Amino acid sequence: MSDQPPPKSAFPYYLASSSCWMAGISLQGFLFTWLLVGILEYPAAEVGFARSIAEFPPLLILLLGGVLGDRYDSRRFLSVMHLLMTIPPLLVAIVFELGALSYWWVVLFGITVSSIQALSDPARQSTLSRVTRLDVQRAITVMTICTSLAGLGAFYLGGSLERLGLASVLGIQAAMFFLGYFAIVRLPTLALPRRHKPNFSGGFKACWRLPLVRNMIGLNFVSSLFNAGAYIVAIPYIVKEVYLGDAAFFATVMIVFTTGSIGSNVLLLAFMPLKHPGRLFIVMQLTRVFILLTLFFQPRLELFYIMIFAWGLNMGVSTTLVRTTVQELAPVAVRSQILAVLLLSFLVSSPISSILLGLLISASTPLAALLPGVIMSLLIFVVAGAWSGLWQYRSASQPLS
Repeated sequence: MSDQPPPKSAFPYYLASSSCWMAGISLQGFLFTWLLVGILEYPAAEVGFARSIAEFPPLLILLLGGVLGDRYDSRRFLSVMHLLMTIPPLLVAIVFELGALSYWWVVLFGITVSSIQALSDPARQSTLSRVTRLDVQRAITVMTICTSLAGLGAFYLGGSLERLGLASVLGIQAAMFFLGYFAIVRLPTLALPRRHKPNFSGGFKACWRLPLVRNMIGLNFVSSLFNAGAYIVAIPYIVKEVYLGDAAFFATVMIVFTTGSIGSNVLLLAFMPLKHPGRLFIVMQLTRVFILLTLFFQPRLELFYIMIFAWGLNMGVSTTLVRTTVQELAPVAVRSQILAVLLLSFLVSSPISSILLGLLISASTPLAALLPGVIMSLLIFVVAGAWSGLWQYRSASQPLS
């Protein structure tokens, strides 16, 4: 591989394509949930089941995405993914206009989009290290800020669903993915030297050989089960049943959360590169306990928004620290495959938490789905602090003094 730095234009084009991609994906998350909860009005157990069905196929595809990301030129591969992603929203728009939208059409919509995302995300994330002149911590944080801002715009658009109409919003979603194609094709050639042949077990073997990577991904999986899962599954029902909100209110909640996530990354950027990112990750577990308990006691609307914002701050810091630590430690030859395992930890947790938390909500109240996250955050704090090695880890992005 050449030691020449990437052209200065590579990172802005990468940010542009990733922002368009994230805008479409963020809108997808809003649409999938609100189509089932707000338009078709299915109960929590069935919505949780739908999410688990929609997110199971990507589990099988994600490792393939890691293999392809380490085997093929990322520029060409990602450009094809952008074009493929324009098809599902256009198809659902046609189905809706024909009056045939149903539970299973929404599930198929979710499966298709999630599968293409799983196929492309390992390559997209591993590409970052090869298109920027910044250190990994700051590059990932800048990318997160830009893509999160794009996601904010997508949530605002989702909140205008009743005014614009579903078909129009779906058409705009397809256009977002299509615009990203024009940025990705402006990247330089991103083929990797073929020192080995990538395979499905390569990422797992590499993670096992790297204890810090293995521990970080494992802890992230447990956290995603009932922390990220609570946001994805419980919040729509807290909005609809506890606060009696509509699509605009749900979009506002997502905007507030995402604003917190963006704010956390802006704050992190000011202090990067961090010397001991693992310590901050561990401390964030305790702050999440306070946030979830406050939300559980059904605060007045003003405090509810403050806690949602704080939750976004917390999740933004934690997610960025997980991503930067794993990407820093991942060898370049297997980086896509290791990142595929990291993404798999998110995706495996999502259908499990969707089913479990959906059943819990159906059996009790939406607020009860916040309590498992409290318990898990306390457990992660203890385990990560005592046995993971993350407290002692010193980042490679921090120059030795």
